[in-house]
Amino acid sequence: MKGIKILLTFDYELPLGTCEDYQKALFQPTENLIKCANSLDVPIVLFADICSVIRFKEWDFDNYYVPFSSQLKKSIRDGHDVQLHIHPHWMNSTYLDGKFVPSTYFSLSSFKDSPSGFSIEKIIERSFAELIKIGKEASSDYNALAFRAGGYDVEPESKRILNKLYELGIRIESSVIKDLYLDYSFSHIDYSSTPNQSNWFISKNGPLTKLGNNDLVELPISSMPISFPNILRRRLKKTLNKDRYRQRVVPVSGKGFLAMSGNQTIKSKLRKITNPQVLSFDKEHLEYEDLASILTYNFDKYKSESGDLILTAIGHPKSMGQYHLNLLQEFVEKTRLKYQDQVEFVTYPKILESYKTLLHA
Repeated sequence: MKGIKILLTFDYELPLGTCEDYQKALFQPTENLIKCANSLDVPIVLFADICSVIRFKEWDFDNYYVPFSSQLKKSIRDGHDVQLHIHPHWMNSTYLDGKFVPSTYFSLSSFKDSPSGFSIEKIIERSFAELIKIGKEASSDYNALAFRAGGYDVEPESKRILNKLYELGIRIESSVIKDLYLDYSFSHIDYSSTPNQSNWFISKNGPLTKLGNNDLVELPISSMPISFPNILRRRLKKTLNKDRYRQRVVPVSGKGFLAMSGNQTIKSKLRKITNPQVLSFDKEHLEYEDLASILTYNFDKYKSESGDLILTAIGHPKSMGQYHLNLLQEFVEKTRLKYQDQVEFVTYPKILESYKTLLHA
């Protein structure tokens, strides 16, 4: 291993079920995040929920489309990165009396039969075009080259999804969290079997979890498996610190998709106990030591690989308050102190440079 490259990625999206205040739910917390990143002199990546802005261009141009597109453009001009994030349910959601009513078509695969005239390919094309339009208005050099699925949900239509993304020039995929299992009435994710590598090449015919030819590279969101003793310790810690953790929770201006559209299956609730610990900045129970453990685990596990170790952290501005910004700051500062010149915080264009000769044109 040569060095460590860290991507600080954030899914830029509203609460997907309901929202009472766009400023409080998205734009102000993102502004606070950008200020924090600027003060640390680190670039961040905003995975922009672009379908929302396509619909709000029709529904509420001044209060949502304008601040959404303006914030993305300012982020690009500040040296940050903006990439493609698709929550397709917006395309056939409705807007009544000043409020949106979410459809139950949560994943791109839900659109395999083109409900309401929206096919998988059409949604991706419109989303990509809108993101490019916004990005080019900020910088003529802007390009969209990385993708993250809404809810991390790509199957079972990965072949159609990845082929369209590849056609448009997307070369990096980042929807996988190793060992993650979730099963809702509207979405199913099973990443319990993935290659024993820090990242891997995938075919444009899918799936994400199998080694493929060099069409795209999968850069999973970094995580660490959790052992039974750690499960017990985590449960005890949550119980003992319940009041303190509650104070860290950000009161979002709305409800999530799960609260509106479906329940988790019993199997998923049981499997959730063993889901991995994710390199995330927006969980109230995570502290710096937890994030450092994930980084150390990945460093030790993949240190024999050639090339740089690429790690991907995740967060959601809508769920981040002052505690989470402080956690981000502590992580950046202490990671720099520990790894010195060995670590670099980067964006996707920087990462793609090292893969250009390996990926198919």
